[in-house]
Amino acid sequence: MLSLLLAFPLLSAALALLFPRRARDIALAGALALCALAALSLWSFSLATKGFQLLERIAWARLGSVEIAYHVGVDGISYPMVLLTALLTLVAVLVSRREIHTGEAGHYALLMALCSCVIGVFVSLDLVLLFACWEAVLVAMFFLILRWGASNRAYAAMKFLVYTGIASAALFISLVVIAMATGSVDIAAMDLSHLSPALRTAIFALLLFACLVKMPIAPFHTWLPDAHVQAPTAGSVMLAGVLLKMGAYLLLRLGVGLLGDVVAQWRVFLFALGCASAIYGAFVCLAQSDLKRMIAYSSVHHMGFVLAGIAIGSSLGVTGAAFEMASHGIIAALLFALAGLVHERTGTFDMDALRGLAQRMPRTAWLLALASFAAMGLPGMTGFVGEFMILVAGFARFGPLALLMVPAVLLAGAYVVRMLSRVVFGTGTLRASEGGASPLPFGLLAAATLLVGIMPGLLIGIIAASTLT
Repeated sequence: MLSLLLAFPLLSAALALLFPRRARDIALAGALALCALAALSLWSFSLATKGFQLLERIAWARLGSVEIAYHVGVDGISYPMVLLTALLTLVAVLVSRREIHTGEAGHYALLMALCSCVIGVFVSLDLVLLFACWEAVLVAMFFLILRWGASNRAYAAMKFLVYTGIASAALFISLVVIAMATGSVDIAAMDLSHLSPALRTAIFALLLFACLVKMPIAPFHTWLPDAHVQAPTAGSVMLAGVLLKMGAYLLLRLGVGLLGDVVAQWRVFLFALGCASAIYGAFVCLAQSDLKRMIAYSSVHHMGFVLAGIAIGSSLGVTGAAFEMASHGIIAALLFALAGLVHERTGTFDMDALRGLAQRMPRTAWLLALASFAAMGLPGMTGFVGEFMILVAGFARFGPLALLMVPAVLLAGAYVVRMLSRVVFGTGTLRASEGGASPLPFGLLAAATLLVGIMPGLLIGIIAASTLT
């Protein structure tokens, strides 16, 4: 099943290049097939089993004593990310149909290849396969920004490549050290307990740096706003929805999973850094006048909560972090998809110029309000559950120190209310209409926002099938 989930997007990418005139339809068919396969895989995933499932392993090379294999599997941490990637790929294809009109074959081929590589990161249980997919994701996103981005796309694409490339170098060194020290690249069977404390700390420091850049956490976040603002809407959907989660996932899988004692030693520092990033991201959101840039900085805010949950380290904290990863993926994708539609209809992201959006684009305005309320953690929506679990776990672990999270929660409400008051309400002068935009991508994400918020047990049940919770 996992091989099919990896192969279908790659097949769609190849067919899009072979039949460029039908690239849009091929990508849509591939994305629909991917979602269907992801839904079917639910029947094979056991909620009662902790650990990796749907395992496949084929050895294909040996370097000295190290055997390299095509080894894939999922557990409660990675499986929600696979499902989310499938959903957001469909959304990205749908929003591209109204936005991309040049080089369609290349765009859809890169988008589907990006999807396959992202899934590869989440299902890889071999360090070599994981790093290969990690790097391929960066290359695909670089070209999506460079070729189909906005006017300053070359600068944003290069900045994205430099920052994430440096992070990848740190990750590569840490993985090589792990392989040399253990004689294995098999994540499922790996044991680092026999390594010296100094070596384990050095490995974790390199891994942590790579993950903090990727998530991103302040002060390693400055590549993100430019990448988001310049990227096409589909690129922003995938970048915020799943690419940022790769860093958090790796910190859970290799950090908490293999170096849990080192994470425990750094716990207070990581928790404080996560809270500081969440507060900083919210403050910067308050200062923005560009809608898309504000949404970009909100990712810094939310990923700060994810880092705080990982740092807490308890079952509730890890579950909250994993829930927040999936929740933010849905919310951020909806916000960026709506921002893309607003820009297409009005030609601007300036919040003051967009004033009175509810009068001209009422459905879009109320969907923007729904997504914004979810982002601020309104009860009944998906954004509330993960943050609430992290808050409760934080007070249980750190006591009064967990009060650091409270300003981040309050500031989220402040920047959301400020944005809605400037964009949705009032009277504006721009002429715009909702036109004939397909409601499907927005409806799918809005439904997911409400469904997971009202019935969080659906996602928590999957996350609980992890050895980390």
